[in-house]
Amino acid sequence: MADRFKESGIRTVKFRTGVVLAEKGGVLGRMTTVVKLGIGSPLGSGKQYIPWIHVDDLCNLYLRAIKDQSMMGAWNAVAPEHITNSEFMRTLAEVLEKPFFFPAVPSFVLKTLFGKMSGIILEGSRISSGKIVSSGYEFEYPGLGKALKNLFPKR
Repeated sequence: MADRFKESGIRTVKFRTGVVLAEKGGVLGRMTTVVKLGIGSPLGSGKQYIPWIHVDDLCNLYLRAIKDQSMMGAWNAVAPEHITNSEFMRTLAEVLEKPFFFPAVPSFVLKTLFGKMSGIILEGSRISSGKIVSSGYEFEYPGLGKALKNLFPKR
């Protein structure tokens, strides 16, 4: 649908967005619930990559796309850090000061808990934010640890 604007000569920017990390809701909210219950472990094989982005960086990218006339076409809205599900879950458990242990949670359990959102967790993708970085954008939250500490500050 966005291509219709492009065909009409209107500058068009499209973001392919990774898992958006926000304090409440979405996949992170459900993953956090599992970890807070003391069940910190990899999900599925744990080897799949999770492309993620902090909600603040995503908002900043949208604002930049509005203001920066040189931005056109498709962009990957993901943090520059490549991290596996196992690393993601371990970092989440550390930030929440909860245990992380094996075995991995089987796929069928995730499908039951997360429904359609389980695809995001189980399939994974290793996409690059190289285009955004090379354009001069500096991520406020380039690493998962810093992003999660912002969302879950110690109280």
